[in-house]
Amino acid sequence: MNLQTGTTEEYKAPTEETAWSRVKKALGPIAVVGVVIAKFFAKLKFVLLPLLKFLPILLKSGGTMLLMIWVYTQFWGWRFALGFVFLLLVHESGHLLVAKKFGLKVGAPVFIPFMGAFIALKDAPRNAWIEACVGIGGPMLGSFGALICNALGELFAAPIFIALAWFGYFLNLFNLTPVGMLDGGRIVTALSRWLWLPGFALLLWFGWKFPNFIIWLIVLLSLPRIYSL
Repeated sequence: MNLQTGTTEEYKAPTEETAWSRVKKALGPIAVVGVVIAKFFAKLKFVLLPLLKFLPILLKSGGTMLLMIWVYTQFWGWRFALGFVFLLLVHESGHLLVAKKFGLKVGAPVFIPFMGAFIALKDAPRNAWIEACVGIGGPMLGSFGALICNALGELFAAPIFIALAWFGYFLNLFNLTPVGMLDGGRIVTALSRWLWLPGFALLLWFGWKFPNFIIWLIVLLSLPRIYSL
């Protein structure tokens, strides 16, 4: 008796890959990357959205800062101009930080060539003490910035930092003159506004001794406050 054993396998004809299948295979890795990117930006938005709120401030301050740096570069070179404007920023940041500490709304720092910089208080200080604190915040932080420049100049024997330090010392000290629009004029309101008078006399003497357009402009801008006494 002949026994025939064996196995038979079903024959399957090779299926032809469709164009859509090839497209799906090609898009698979791209889809994975897209999901990863989407998740990344979903988390990043919590960082970007708060920063976008400060974009107008950055454009306003940054634009005027760049303008001032460019103007002063024509006279002093870009290194000193950059350092000088940075010291002004430190000074104004002192006002801004103290104002924020007291819950006052303030505008972005604005830089004006040959005039300096300022921040606009959107809320009036509730009393003379708060106004004095906001006023002294600028010279205090500004003097600290000048001190850092002084230390860097001594440490690295860099004359430019020494020059910036002395410039910073002078500007912050001058701002303490108790008159009108200067920081000193705001500080003495906690004591007596009549202290504006000796400050105004000192400013007149300074303008006569060291003739300067900016000093005389400050004199003129201080007249309304002197008249209001």
